Amino acid sequence: MISRLKQELASALSEVSHQQIQDEEYAHMKYPRLVPLMDFYVDRYRIEDFGHLMVMHTKTRMGMELLTMSFMPDGFTLPYLLIDAMTMKKKRCVFVEYYGCDHDDLTEEKMKEVYEKHKDLPDYEEKPNWYIKERRPYSLIKTGEEQELIDMTKDSIHAYLSSIKDAKQDPAYKEKLKAFRDRMIKEGNPSSKTLEMLLKEEGAIRFMREAVMPFSE
Repeated sequence: MISRLKQELASALSEVSHQQIQDEEYAHMKYPRLVPLMDFYVDRYRIEDFGHLMVMHTKTRMGMELLTMSFMPDGFTLPYLLIDAMTMKKKRCVFVEYYGCDHDDLTEEKMKEVYEKHKDLPDYEEKPNWYIKERRPYSLIKTGEEQELIDMTKDSIHAYLSSIKDAKQDPAYKEKLKAFRDRMIKEGNPSSKTLEMLLKEEGAIRFMREAVMPFSE
């Protein structure tokens, strides 16, 4: 499923103007370094009239694969989009999470349409955490058959990227996004423990600021 999701992302990216960021520091990380049990492959992009995208593909020796896509608007009026996909043996789930920082006038109609299309897929039961209540109501936290989850993710990415042309810059929203990033760092996020294990505390903070949720100054 993960390889197919990467193909769908590449197809969607071909429809917007973007440039890959050359980043040797984060391109391939291992844990532990000597006898790795986990490999992290990171790709980063600048998307014109939007902001940044980070894609991290995690492979483990235990058979688990993870794919994280972090779409960070640089003050443009789109919600922050975080997609996490996981497979392990017969277990599959995809989180399509939208965060809007309670800002008015976001460009989100197409994402709402995708929610209506896929909302009846089985919900994935997750552990309580502070950021859950911060999500936009059209987020999709789902499990189910592989093709259903691929279709849901594909539709979500295309709806999001095709909304870029309708978004506008809003400095006030950018400040709200920065504050939300600070909360993700201080209060914890789904990748906190893994990143601290891999990069230690200061390295994990820098990775969040420079790669996962960056802004232009």
